[in-house]
Amino acid sequence: MKKVALINPPQKYYKKSLPFSLYIPIGLLSIASKIRNICKLDFFDFLAEDFTRINFGGYYIYGSQPETIKRRIAESRPDIIGISIPFSTQLEEALKIKDICKEANPAARIIFGGPEPSIRYRSLLRDKACDFCIVGEGEEAFYELVECFKEGREARDIKGVAYIKREELIYTEREYIEDLDSLPFPAYELINFRNYWENPYFYNIRSSLKKLSVPVFTSRGCPYECIFCSVHLHMGHRYRVNSEDYVIRHLRYCMEEFGVKRFHFEDDNISLDRRRFENILDKIISSGLEIEWDAPNGIRADTLDYDLLKKMKNSGCRSLSIGIESGNQEVLNKIIKKNTSLEKIIGVARGCKKLGMRLLAFYVIGFPGETKENIKDTVDFALKLLKDYDVNPALLFATPLYGTELYNICRRDDLLPEKMDEYSLAVATQPYGVPIIETDEFSRNYLKRIVRNYNLRLLPGLITYHLRRKKRRIKNFILKTYEF
Repeated sequence: MKKVALINPPQKYYKKSLPFSLYIPIGLLSIASKIRNICKLDFFDFLAEDFTRINFGGYYIYGSQPETIKRRIAESRPDIIGISIPFSTQLEEALKIKDICKEANPAARIIFGGPEPSIRYRSLLRDKACDFCIVGEGEEAFYELVECFKEGREARDIKGVAYIKREELIYTEREYIEDLDSLPFPAYELINFRNYWENPYFYNIRSSLKKLSVPVFTSRGCPYECIFCSVHLHMGHRYRVNSEDYVIRHLRYCMEEFGVKRFHFEDDNISLDRRRFENILDKIISSGLEIEWDAPNGIRADTLDYDLLKKMKNSGCRSLSIGIESGNQEVLNKIIKKNTSLEKIIGVARGCKKLGMRLLAFYVIGFPGETKENIKDTVDFALKLLKDYDVNPALLFATPLYGTELYNICRRDDLLPEKMDEYSLAVATQPYGVPIIETDEFSRNYLKRIVRNYNLRLLPGLITYHLRRKKRRIKNFILKTYEF
């Protein structure tokens, strides 16, 4: 029987990029659950295990040290090593881990998987960064690849697996998994939850629900066409879901087996099918599942109304994130292609405030075709929602991720810098960094000034926002103490 090692690598975070946030590698655990009965399996989360933070001047490395990784891989002696690459900005660290694994076990086959290899498998394979890439969803493709290695067969017939043989790139597209209920629950028992729940970086900045929490997915795919988004490149446009009963069984399993009390619904579109979403909420309430949950990846505002927000609150929802993107309707419709009504967004903000639900909003500026007046509309809209409805804002720069429509537009119109590397991508995705895109309408320095001035204007509103939240927390503490 073949020995497989699945690896979540350490990560590099530049000091000018977003703060590091530790997470449970749910995708890798899902693959582990699928293949565990056909191989010997070691699971290494080198991001959480033997956790350290090392300062290298301009950046930090979070996770296990290289000597620890090399020793553990040498002890494991796997035939197959699967390495997850969840973000474009983490490719460099994944390549370092690949080299360490090869030093420890030269004969092992290296397989890359995740969003980045799904998009850039051609260049990764031609650069000999790995032996195989899993393109798209990994559970079934990885399973079939392991079976192929066991039987000594050629991998040519496995859909969703890319590799090079005799200088020929071999790849056949795989259909996305339609029946998500056919997949087993992620193999949570392979991790030590204390490595996450007791780490101060766990869900740092992404959520206030940290202790005793896990991420879950109840759906995959996104039918929308937002020009900056890369989700469909990995998970497809077709929206596919778990059944309501599967979701409830999953939540109950986590609660009963591992003591989980809080859930992060990481779906890209959990509320897209309203009837299904309401049924899940109704079952959470009627089943007596006393949970808290949030949706840090974001929910489309145009799928929400006050009645649904109220039901979400009653089922345990404590906070929401929505991608507003722009405060200008024309930019939303014609440039970003989000097609969300600003009036609808205001209604959601009003409802969340009335219900006492924390609302975080993401705004993005610096798109090709956007004017300075459009950018001002976004800044003004963000400040208005903070002032009127306590909506906590995050203002970010448009970032042309490889493979997206935004990237293709920038490349076509010669809007990309000569050098666009891991560092430039990392610092462009946070409010105090350096934007990548500049046009005849605005320069990178102009965008930086806008954000700096915005943050100065934002400060009084944020102080008021946090004071209000502090007063509510004190009041709730007194009420709970009195009830006790």
